[in-house]
Amino acid sequence: MTQPKEIATLPPIEELRRDVVPSPRTGEPRRPWTVFLAAAFGYLALAAVGVSYGIHWWDAVHPESYADSANLLQWVKPEPGKWLSLTLEGAIALAAVVAGGAPAIAGFQAWNGWRWSRWAGLAAVVLTGGWTAIMNNAAFVALGLAVVSAALIFVPPTPRYFSEWAQVRAARPEQYRRPEWVFYGRLPRFR
Repeated sequence: MTQPKEIATLPPIEELRRDVVPSPRTGEPRRPWTVFLAAAFGYLALAAVGVSYGIHWWDAVHPESYADSANLLQWVKPEPGKWLSLTLEGAIALAAVVAGGAPAIAGFQAWNGWRWSRWAGLAAVVLTGGWTAIMNNAAFVALGLAVVSAALIFVPPTPRYFSEWAQVRAARPEQYRRPEWVFYGRLPRFR
């Protein structure tokens, strides 16, 4: 007589666990490839903003090409060396910091697993687009890189990574419990 086969069943729902499997190297959730690329493209967008600002600065140093160094200067047509041109140069430098920092910050925060980096990525695209509007044609590279970085934050493996980070951050570390008794002096085994 043969034994009846047992039916394989899942454990009760209380016993099912959905723990995040951490990386053995870092102890953090494993980063998907989309997060690596989003951060990399965000940093490349920052570099591209710097290059387009450097091209503008090089053209602005020479008085004969100053008026054509940026779209904003073509629209306003300030006289080189006057208060308006100096104010516009300060505004362009501030815009470079904001437009370059936005995609880099969004990529870095996606790397850290913060869900709000999706909104930061969209804001980075808008800010880099504004930079492209007031600068030269080299700024289009920065805009393209910012768009790719923001799009990678929305690709399917990334939201799962964000939810894993939310689980890790929600877990409370074990509180320190003061011991009931502390032995002072030499241990008995060393006497």
